[in-house]
Amino acid sequence: MKRAAALVVLVLTFPAAAAAHVTIAPPFVQDGIESTIAFQTPNERSPHATVGLRVTAPPGVAVDSAKAPRGWTSKISGSTVSWTGGKLTGTSTVDFPVTITAKVRAGTHPFAATQTYDDGATVKWNAGLSVLPATGSQAPKQHPWGAVAAAVAGLLVIGGSVFLLRRARRAPLHEG
Repeated sequence: MKRAAALVVLVLTFPAAAAAHVTIAPPFVQDGIESTIAFQTPNERSPHATVGLRVTAPPGVAVDSAKAPRGWTSKISGSTVSWTGGKLTGTSTVDFPVTITAKVRAGTHPFAATQTYDDGATVKWNAGLSVLPATGSQAPKQHPWGAVAAAVAGLLVIGGSVFLLRRARRAPLHEG
């Protein structure tokens, strides 16, 4: 019975612990499309306050602009955005919005995030952004006729091989 109770406590506290870090919302964008995402940042070292956040985009993801929440200032330097001047206290969470354009292969690409506290401590996080293939007019051109030609060539090679093997099996063996 004690094991079951401990398991219930673990299951109920795990989601809260998993959510206690810098995350990206929404967690996905389309390749090649300018998108606005937000770095959702909780203060998790109460009684200390979060006084800074710095995020660096992975290669292939361009930072187009960054907004500062009320009381904060933002600064862009290449692929890095820094927010300072504000104070995140208690157990509250703040969204730090950024407009980006991802020009990378589909998949998950990590942003490096560093959260700074009023006592000088820093905590580093990796916040994953999923990049989806572009759709519609932004999608890369497809060349279906190349695939059809390759399929026909493959069938011809397989058919020719089967024909030659059958013919070779039917030929009589010469004894000499």
